[in-house]
Amino acid sequence: MNRFLIIPLLLLSLLPGLAAAQDPELHPEKSKREQRYADAFPPGVRTIACISPAWYPADEYHRRGVELLKKSGCRIKVMPHAFDRPPKGQRSAPLESRLEDFYSAWNDPEVDMIICIQGGRGSADLLAALDWKKLKKRDNLFFQGYSDITLITAALLAKGYGRPVGGPMAGTLVGLQQDSIEEMRAMHHGEQVGPVPVEKMKGGDCSGLAFTGLLRRLATASQTDYCPSMAGRIVFIESVTSSPEIMRKDFQILLDRKFFDGASGVVFCHFSRCGTPAEVDVLLKAFASKLSVPVYRGFPFGHLPDIYTIDFSRRVEIRDSRVTFPAVKGP
Repeated sequence: MNRFLIIPLLLLSLLPGLAAAQDPELHPEKSKREQRYADAFPPGVRTIACISPAWYPADEYHRRGVELLKKSGCRIKVMPHAFDRPPKGQRSAPLESRLEDFYSAWNDPEVDMIICIQGGRGSADLLAALDWKKLKKRDNLFFQGYSDITLITAALLAKGYGRPVGGPMAGTLVGLQQDSIEEMRAMHHGEQVGPVPVEKMKGGDCSGLAFTGLLRRLATASQTDYCPSMAGRIVFIESVTSSPEIMRKDFQILLDRKFFDGASGVVFCHFSRCGTPAEVDVLLKAFASKLSVPVYRGFPFGHLPDIYTIDFSRRVEIRDSRVTFPAVKGP
């Protein structure tokens, strides 16, 4: 073989792995088992709609994730504009297309659950243009995503629409660890999750409904009219690709906006690509000292392959530095 072709061919063979390394939502695939997501979603879910409300899902991992969903036993509806290429120089499909998909998926009576394909950026302009009067009040419609999608799940909770869930998106499913798949199934089936050991930073035991989100997007949400109340909730916080200085500013915004008023507790999750471990440690300890509620760290949620699923309708307890979601009678 011509030696000048060897390096390009090697690079092509490594593209999926390189993409997973560059995009914090994507992780190398460890298992080729097609049926790994069978029975992983709520028992009443028959049809799942896939949408891209933020960035264009450009990587093959995103399409691979949709294919895995199709093997789950649920009917999968990929919305018409989910894989529309964005205009030159942009990362998101036109706003009108993303809004159309959002309305269509939400109001489709056959759809029991919506799973986002990709995060990135773009949820903010979608929410700014969203006409809530065009959405049916569907209390049992699951809506799952994380990262930038934090803005949407927070807004849904604040407005009382659907059943928001912080959890893996289609692209994330490809490299999700097996224990996280099993936890997602348990969460969606109303089974007990945990106990998961965490490190106590401040205070004692606590309990309440769960909430989770990306630090940067929580800071944004706290300055809008779709910021949900954290009263009676345990707040799980993660961060990715933020410098310690930016995170410090975001934490201060949350404090200034009284985001944690009435909260039962705070749990720091994954802080990936956010400076050195020592810098993150100093930051989290400083922030924990400013809170008046129990604070813990080390729960598996965020931009790593061990991302757990957190249903905002599920109750969570922290006892003796262990996080447990008690079993419920229904999903």
